[in-house]
Amino acid sequence: MTRTLWPRLVQLVLVLALPVCLLVADLRIATGHWFVRWEYGKANFPPDPYGLSTAERIRLATVCVDYLATNAPLSLLADLRLPGGEPAFNARELRHMADVQAVYSRISMAGVVAALVLLVGIVVLLAAGHARRRVPAVLLRGSLLTLGLLGAVGAYMALRWDTFFTQFHQLFFEGDTWTFPYSDTLIRLFPMQFWIDVAVVIVSLLLVAILVAGAVGWIWTRRGGRFGTRMHADKHG
Repeated sequence: MTRTLWPRLVQLVLVLALPVCLLVADLRIATGHWFVRWEYGKANFPPDPYGLSTAERIRLATVCVDYLATNAPLSLLADLRLPGGEPAFNARELRHMADVQAVYSRISMAGVVAALVLLVGIVVLLAAGHARRRVPAVLLRGSLLTLGLLGAVGAYMALRWDTFFTQFHQLFFEGDTWTFPYSDTLIRLFPMQFWIDVAVVIVSLLLVAILVAGAVGWIWTRRGGRFGTRMHADKHG
């Protein structure tokens, strides 16, 4: 009984860990200088209504990315200045960025934990000969689970983006701490179009990751099945 129960439990845990691992990995990829430069380089990206140049917006936005991705001190943002010499961010914006960094760090840690769980779990299953066939099953079922979750959330995002955006922020931030006047630098650097494109990129990366993981699992299952059948035939032939 124990011999068959523990591989099933390990497989279940790994299937649940795969969507977390893929999502966080794609979030980390999207949180990079490349995305900022690509986004501001688009012809249809809205200009700053208060006159910041594209070069200045890129400079400020890439520092914001560095602040999030490297767990830097808040002084990195507090020391930034606009072309006129005034501070780039006011106290309310700085508090929000500190909250964003905390959320980003927790999400990143969840991804690290999920990746470690996947690595250890796969090694354990591979080391146990009778449970080895569950590894490709993890990839297949985890990919399908990720696709299902992505389909549900993606449809909600596409149909009710404003509601999704609001509820997402209400889930992670207190009260109205995430809302700002259009004249604040954060809104000038990261208008709604920026976040829509972030979502599109993450969804696109997820679809690629799902396809790759699912294809590996499917090919592995087919090859393993033929190998297992051949071994059985040789044993009894």
